Amino acid sequence: ITCPLCEIICMSVISLKAQIRLKHGDEHPVHCHPCDSTLENLMDLHKHVETHNDSDAYSCDVEGCGFTSWALLTLRQHYKRE
Repeated sequence: ITCPLCEIICMSVISLKAQIRLKHGDEHPVHCHPCDSTLENLMDLHKHVETHNDSDAYSCDVEGCGFTSWALLTLRQHYKRE
């Protein structure tokens, strides 16, 4: 089922309703206390909280790449892509 608002494909009516409610609605049930941001779920909160980390950003160790990220997961995805 294609979302009429963003054309993402959902596997069921239930997932389409969740897509519309969470991605296109005002419902963001998870809150980041340090910055008062609101997020859709705990996975997004976990990734977001890493941006508050005081340590240096994660960086690609391939010579000449220069890719950096505040989240380790994003760096891992970069390695898989590249």
